[in-house]
Amino acid sequence: MRYTELRPDPQLLKPNYGGFKLSLDTVPVLRTELQPSHRPNRVRPNPQRQYSYLHARLFGLQNHLVRDPWATGCLYYVDVSGTVQRVQYQSTVGRLSACCPVYRMTLPPQSTESSDPYNASLVFASDRLCLLADGHGTISVLHTGNRSVVTATTNGTWVAECVLPRADREEDSRLLPAAGSVLLDARLVQLDDSSNRQQLHCIAVQVEHFPTKPSETVLHWFVLEQQQRQPAGDAVLDGWTVRSSCQLRSGGFPRYCSLDYDCTGLLLASDKPFTFTEDTEYPIEPEPSGTAAGEKATQRDASDAPADPVAGALSWSQTMTDIKICCSKRDGIGWQFEPAAEPDGSFQLTANGQPVLAGSQLFAAINGPPSTSETDTVLELVLEKAVKESVWPHLYPGGPAETIVTSSDGREEEVADELLPAPDLDAMLEECDFGDAEGEEQYFTLERLDRQTHRATDRASLGSQPPLFTMRLQPGAPTAIVVRHHVDACVWQPIRPVVPSTSTTGSSTWNLQHEGTLHTFGYVQASKRQQKYLAAAPDLGYAAICESERMVSIYRLNYRTSGVLHRRHGPQVSVGQQHLIFLEDTSEILGICCENEAIVLLLEGALVTLQLTIEE
Repeated sequence: MRYTELRPDPQLLKPNYGGFKLSLDTVPVLRTELQPSHRPNRVRPNPQRQYSYLHARLFGLQNHLVRDPWATGCLYYVDVSGTVQRVQYQSTVGRLSACCPVYRMTLPPQSTESSDPYNASLVFASDRLCLLADGHGTISVLHTGNRSVVTATTNGTWVAECVLPRADREEDSRLLPAAGSVLLDARLVQLDDSSNRQQLHCIAVQVEHFPTKPSETVLHWFVLEQQQRQPAGDAVLDGWTVRSSCQLRSGGFPRYCSLDYDCTGLLLASDKPFTFTEDTEYPIEPEPSGTAAGEKATQRDASDAPADPVAGALSWSQTMTDIKICCSKRDGIGWQFEPAAEPDGSFQLTANGQPVLAGSQLFAAINGPPSTSETDTVLELVLEKAVKESVWPHLYPGGPAETIVTSSDGREEEVADELLPAPDLDAMLEECDFGDAEGEEQYFTLERLDRQTHRATDRASLGSQPPLFTMRLQPGAPTAIVVRHHVDACVWQPIRPVVPSTSTTGSSTWNLQHEGTLHTFGYVQASKRQQKYLAAAPDLGYAAICESERMVSIYRLNYRTSGVLHRRHGPQVSVGQQHLIFLEDTSEILGICCENEAIVLLLEGALVTLQLTIEE
């Protein structure tokens, strides 16, 4: 497994940014009422059922207003009749166009069935294809044509190329999600062969409830393959067929989920790991030793076998910045430390000629080679963490637990004492300094899970703060992830993998590129108690925090008239502008889309446009 450190580009940071000052300038608010038949479709929860936190997060935070990454200003939503409505923000006049229906699907009637339905969802796979899920189990592949150009003859209507019905049978449920689901991502891939075939990869999520244990999040990754459309009598055969499917499960919720560029891996950010539980194309091999099953087998064998002296001679501890590894030389154990020539922190630790630990096995990345100190009784290694202010749950998979450190002079130190904050802090702790979970330490990581090996090939540490939100910067590319960095919010874009020339296995490297920074937005977001949607403009000119109803906070970063705070002494400080928008309607906000010139909100009975003019 490779570890990636999120190092922000210093040129994209502003240490002298002074935050935002409240602006009293008026932001024009344009309201477009929706007819009762054009109001957004929304599934109401069953009052007779008890829902989990995973259910509440999936239902409550779904954005029902979908932005088209290939057509600027085009927005879509599904109304109560199952019709996909298109609206377009016209920047020349600063207004929304009228609702235009592009496709109609049949929604099943509301019933008290055993499995609750989900809200309808829509994702774009290419500039001419999209997938539509009705929330009850039916998924449709739609041919949209050129969405950026709508002619008078076509009027932009969509045609269904394939309709995948609900998987009621057991053999079908292995290929498609049983019951309803919510679409997260989709991508069209051209196969590298002479057949000129195409594959459509799609990710859908659903929450499975258990009566005797906590609910789980289930991710379905299914692949559709394009077939030749041949006439069969008066009908036309479907152009897509299900090729394969796999399933991932976790007790956590995916804060970020996106397919990588070639759809050979899945990018996931969560506080609890996702594991492959079923795959119809590639067999899932059992976990290697060091996992829960391997540890149980090892414990059974250890009851009859003598204890390994090398395993008990290695201990480790940590502070918020360093990792200390102590290798005891008792029982005649000889330790050898061999640093690598590369400056990436690679090393090899052996005991009596047998390998014990390598730098690539560590839980997270480190800065530079470890420093060593050796006496007649112990060999000590000190590793500097690449991500400061983070806690490692383990040193390496299957390694020893964190224990009390025995220093070279025989003095014992409690690790917990080193991790406690200083008792004489001048600044008081605020509520935004604590995590979301009460009484539980959360640690978030961004991983790439490979489809064939079902293992995590790359990992980036996100610390104790979850990702703020996601946004689409480039059409056809993975979704960008916005992560808090001190008081700022940094936008990271997964870049296209590159196969090194020295690689013999053909495996590609994976990395994240710092695309931009929302200055001091991390601190602003942490101080907000009420927040439903977080979004930003495609050019990162502003960011917005939307509550569940009425209030929208807008933070302009590059607004020229906000100016600079001129000080008589010290450096000049740049500031942005904050706008507080209070809507007259008290209905719930169901969706948000940000363009460079405006923000469009989807309410229960109207579309609201907030006109912004970013002056450079």
